[in-house]
Amino acid sequence: MTQTTAVTRIRRPVRLYPGPGGAGVLATAEIRGVDALPYTMPDVDADVIDNTEAPWNSFSPQDYWRHNYQDLHAEDREIISRVSHFLISAFADRAPARRAIDVGSGTNLYPALLMLPWAERILLADYVESNVDWLRAEIANDGGPWAWHPFWRELRAEKGYCEVARPRERLREACASEPEYAGIERWSIFDLPEGRWDLGTMFFVAESITQKPKEFLAALEHFVGALQPDAPFAAAFMAGSAGYEVAGTAFPAVPITRDDVERHLTELGVREPTVELLETKPGVRDGYTGMIVATGFASNRGS
Repeated sequence: MTQTTAVTRIRRPVRLYPGPGGAGVLATAEIRGVDALPYTMPDVDADVIDNTEAPWNSFSPQDYWRHNYQDLHAEDREIISRVSHFLISAFADRAPARRAIDVGSGTNLYPALLMLPWAERILLADYVESNVDWLRAEIANDGGPWAWHPFWRELRAEKGYCEVARPRERLREACASEPEYAGIERWSIFDLPEGRWDLGTMFFVAESITQKPKEFLAALEHFVGALQPDAPFAAAFMAGSAGYEVAGTAFPAVPITRDDVERHLTELGVREPTVELLETKPGVRDGYTGMIVATGFASNRGS
């Protein structure tokens, strides 16, 4: 979920307004796409929160998981269906990836489950220390009901996934530590090395760490750049997000559109990009206009 460059206190005022459900969200004067916002927008604007100013040290993984992943939402079911079919097709004629990465895992394990049949090793990367601690505890936990069973149930009959007999144990094995390549580690999306992983996912990260369009674009570029040439990837975004709250603390977002994502992936040289706006109902919260799902293959930078 969250990837950042630094952790500091918010130094500028955050204005809140009640959403339709009564929850406070970050106020914006107008929801516009990145294409409608100048990339040279002034950094000194008091109403714009950048990545370093959001209160990541106050992020509550327990609250975020409880609201977003304790139950399987209709939107996640749709994303799982689309991404799994893409990966089944992408790996129809290629060997499984040696190493895969999920950028900004937060408290969401279903991107890793989507990659499970197609990757030998997986790195779960997140900047927020509380998220990293949560991930380590969740992966290590092998007792009691598995919270991710409803998510795996959406996959278990599909090609490749049906061959994974014990997904909970297999995920633990895939996330065994291999420093800087696999495991569960604290990483900033902006510090990822280039061309290291041959499969990748990034769900609800680039648009949900800043109010600055330039930082959204940089995050997307670093994610794609961390993949080897021709590596398959899947990414998901919240369209038109006006920001969000976790345990009463406000966090920033950039109100992106489907066209923003498609245009920038094209500029990055992504091969066979597919970008779709899902408007599945009901939504997980107020303050956004839909989910964007993007798939494709990282560019061959040597060509």
